[in-house]
Amino acid sequence: MNTRYLWWWSFWIGLVSGLFCCIYALFPIIQQNIIWMSFVALPIFFGTSGAALKEFPSYVLCIICGVLWAVLMLFCMGKLALLGISGPLQMLIVVGFLTFICVGLHMVTLGNTLLNKVPMIFGGLAMTFAMSGLKGLAFNNLFNLFITMVGGLLMGIAISSGGKLMQKMKYFSNETPASEAEQVEAGK
Repeated sequence: MNTRYLWWWSFWIGLVSGLFCCIYALFPIIQQNIIWMSFVALPIFFGTSGAALKEFPSYVLCIICGVLWAVLMLFCMGKLALLGISGPLQMLIVVGFLTFICVGLHMVTLGNTLLNKVPMIFGGLAMTFAMSGLKGLAFNNLFNLFITMVGGLLMGIAISSGGKLMQKMKYFSNETPASEAEQVEAGK
C-alpha cells in the first residue's frame, strides 16, 4: 500500500467515524453516553476479521453471547456476595471459572459455528460489566449496549469496504506513473 492510499483511507476512516457519531447523536440513545462502546467493537471486528461482511452475523451473535455471559457472571457474583464472600474471591471463582467455560465452549465446542468469535464475546462481556456500573442491567440498557456495539461493526464494514474500493482504483495503485520522458521513450 502506498502513502497516497493510506492518507486517503485515513481520511475515509475519519469521515465514516464522524458520520457515525453525527447520526448516532440524532437519536435519544446519545443521552446514554455509551457511544464509546462502538469504538470498542470496531477494532475487535476490524482487527480479527478485516471487517468482512460475511462475518457480520457471527460477530452480532457473539456480542449477544458476551452480554449473556456477563449477566451470568454478575448474577453469580451477586449470589456469592449474599453468602459473605469478598469481591476479589468472587471474581477469582466466578470470572475465572466461567471464563474457562466460556472460552472452551466457544473455541472448542462451538469453534466451527457462528458463535466462535471469542474476542467479540470478551468485548460484549467487558462492555456489559462497564454498563452495569454506569447504568445497571435493565433490559433497555443492555439493548442500547447491543445497538451501540453493532454500530461499531457497521463502521468496520463501511471502513473496510471503502478501503477495498480505493485499492481497486488506479489512482491508489502501487505503480508510480511514468514520467513524460519515459512515456515518450516507451512509445506511448
